[in-house]
Order: sequence, then structure tokens, then C-alpha cells
Amino acid sequence: MTTYDFGSGKPDPATFPSKALSEAAQRVILREGPSLSSYPEARGYEPLRQIAVERFQRNHNQTVPLGDVVTTNGSMQAIILATQALSTPGDTVIVEEYCYSGTLGVLRQFGTRLEGVALDDSGMRADVLEETIKRVKAEGRKIAFVYTIATHQNPTGTVMPLARRQEIVDVCARHGLTIVEDDCYADVVFEGEMPRAIYTMAESGSTIYIGSFSKILGPGVRLGYFIAPEAVTANLLAFKRDGGTSALSSMVVAEYLKDELWTHAAEVCGVVKAKRNTLFAALGREMGGLVDWTRPHGGLFTWLRLPEGIDTQQIAQLAKERNVQYASGRSFDAADRDVHFLRLAFGYIDEGLIDEGIELLGECIEGAAPGARRPELVAR
Repeated sequence: MTTYDFGSGKPDPATFPSKALSEAAQRVILREGPSLSSYPEARGYEPLRQIAVERFQRNHNQTVPLGDVVTTNGSMQAIILATQALSTPGDTVIVEEYCYSGTLGVLRQFGTRLEGVALDDSGMRADVLEETIKRVKAEGRKIAFVYTIATHQNPTGTVMPLARRQEIVDVCARHGLTIVEDDCYADVVFEGEMPRAIYTMAESGSTIYIGSFSKILGPGVRLGYFIAPEAVTANLLAFKRDGGTSALSSMVVAEYLKDELWTHAAEVCGVVKAKRNTLFAALGREMGGLVDWTRPHGGLFTWLRLPEGIDTQQIAQLAKERNVQYASGRSFDAADRDVHFLRLAFGYIDEGLIDEGIELLGECIEGAAPGARRPELVAR
């Protein structure tokens, strides 16, 4: 039975550069293999960190010191390290109202209390952030940090404009709060210029920047990084007890990306953009007037608002019967509510399956929403 995988936040597997990476591996192992008999450097393999520096310079027009970059076992490890270094159980972490489920899981695992800030088309609302901070402080609670995905927010796909970023920075500065900026979708851009990172706008030491190589290669590579000044970096490194990020993986990826980063990123973006466009056309044809959805200019996700009164559990059951996979809205809700949203990922699924998968999902939504019908069915 065909599986329609709109649940996986992964790039297109056909864009994984298997041949080029195998050639890079052969070159780098012959050249540097003996060094693998030692543990990796604490901050990670220097050539890969240098690529992170160059990437940040190109994307955000700012050069960061090489010593401020630390490679990690995927960007998720950077989130874990920030949580360990900045919070203790019972502290409050402020996140977007709808936030990456992996981050929510980490924050809950380490015993923090979550406060979600409302989102609009420009991302986290600065006015609500201010109100939330004041309320939490008035309740006598300690705020550990503010976490945001400002560019191609997961799950909504929104991009925070420059002015809003400055507002967020200003609010956090007034209250002496650290910002953890997760920018793992920085290179998955389809159109338009992306605003520079919050990290470039904030006072040194007040922000931790997190990046990833997974979204243009694959999660199996398990390579991410964080950028922060020396004092902050040392604080996070105190919790990094893994013996070092894989030097072999870092060597192979650095050998490939040193010449191919932007060419490969452009290839990935072209393929994923075509899938996004196919998805949007299918949503308009199959569910226009029944649901609303965001229209991201990059990243891997769109966020669907479902009809009022819908039975989300019934959608899940009907979708399971049809082998249609998606991520439930509840997975991303900071307050763990059964919200009437769902997230569709469009990077991994075969483009040829999108039309049929969305048609089947439309049937599931109709079946779970009493009285709801797609426009073409009403016309019949």
C-alpha cells in the first residue's frame, strides 16, 4: 500500500549527493585518516567550522570568530546544551505558541515550564512577548531564555521581518533575557531575501545562534553547530560530554561542502520548491474553502488551519486507514492543547504522490468535519 508521507521534516532523498560524498570520503580518509585515532577537538573539526563561518557571512553579512563556532551532533544537541546550560528544572522558557515538537520535547524532558507567545504572519508577536515576560516575572518565576525560529518557522513557515526581529531583541534586552535562535532552515529559500539573523542585531553574549547541515543533506548526517561568544560557548561546552562531534562525518561533509555548498543548496531548493508548488496547487484544488494554509517562501512545511468543530482524532484514524501521514497540531502546541491545525511537510514525499495524497487527506478532513465539503463537491 502506498504511503503518503507529509509528516517527515526531511529534504528530498534524491538530492543526497551519494557519489560526491563517497568521493569526498575517499579523499579525506586517505589524507587525514591517521588523525581519527584521536578524539575530535572540543569545538569540532576546524574546516567544517570554517564553512559555518563562511555560511553565516554570506547569509547574514557578518563575520563571526572561528572560536565562537562549535559543531554538534545535529542541531538538536545544540538545543539540549543550551537548555542544560541556561535552565534548571522549574524555570520558564518562552517559546512561540506553536513550536518545533522536538524542542518542546527537550524542554519538557529537562523540567522547564513552557510559555507560548502568540504568532501572526510575522512570527512571534513582540507585544505579547512583553506581556508574557511581565506576567511570568510578576508570578515570581525565573525565565531561563526565549527560543525562536525566526526564519521559516516550524511549523508555520513564517519569516520574521527585520523590524519585528529588532522588537524582539529590544524586549529581551530590557528584561536581560538570552535569546536562543534556531536557524536550521536558513539555506532552504525559494524566493525573496531573508532578513539577517537576530544574532547580528543583539548585544554580544545575549544570543545563541543554532545552525544545521541536515536540511540540505539529510538528518542521518547528524551535524549541526552553535555560535556564541567565548564565555557562553564555554558554558555550553561544560555539558558536552560526548567525546566530541564525529570527526569522520565532519571531515567528509567539509570536504564536499567546501566547493559545493551553494551549488548543492540551490539544487535542493529547486527540487523542494517544485514540490511546494505542487502541494499548494493540490490544496487549492482539493481543499480550497475548506481549510486555510500558510504559503512559506522557504523551509519544509505548511501549516493548515482546520474547520471549527472538527474531530482531530477522527482525521487521524481516517488518515491512518489511507496511509496518509502528517503531524498533528497538538505536537507543536506549547500548552499541549488539541488545536485545530496540522502540519504538512513537502520536502521528503515523492512529488508524484502529492496530488493523490492531498485528495485522500481532503476526504479525511471532510469525514471528520460535520457539514464540511470541498467546493467541487458542493458544485456537484
